[in-house]
Amino acid sequence: MPGYSNVKIRGVTIKQPLQFSIERYNITNSGRVATGEMVMELIAKKRKFLFRYPTITGRELDKILDLIDDPNAIFFDITYDENNVPKQATVYVGHIPSRLIRSGSEWYWRDVNFDLIER
Repeated sequence: MPGYSNVKIRGVTIKQPLQFSIERYNITNSGRVATGEMVMELIAKKRKFLFRYPTITGRELDKILDLIDDPNAIFFDITYDENNVPKQATVYVGHIPSRLIRSGSEWYWRDVNFDLIER
């Protein structure tokens, strides 16, 4: 597993996910010229941050949702350490699937997965 740690959203440390991974991809503009040869221009390099929690308490999930699901602030910053080097990105949230379970008076959420996509 890569050396990712110290994940913060909007400057707030969140519960460390069981799995935190990064997908890197290129945004390109491509097409074919009259000879049939493909040409491609690199527009940008972007990242997608994947968070996976098998189980999380209702309080922990609410803290995360308060940070990432604000309709008045669609874009926000995430910071993290990658191999002991601080990194930052401005992101927005994708979908947030989860399943609710209850144990006594405590609410838990299972299979909480969300992606933060670089702007």
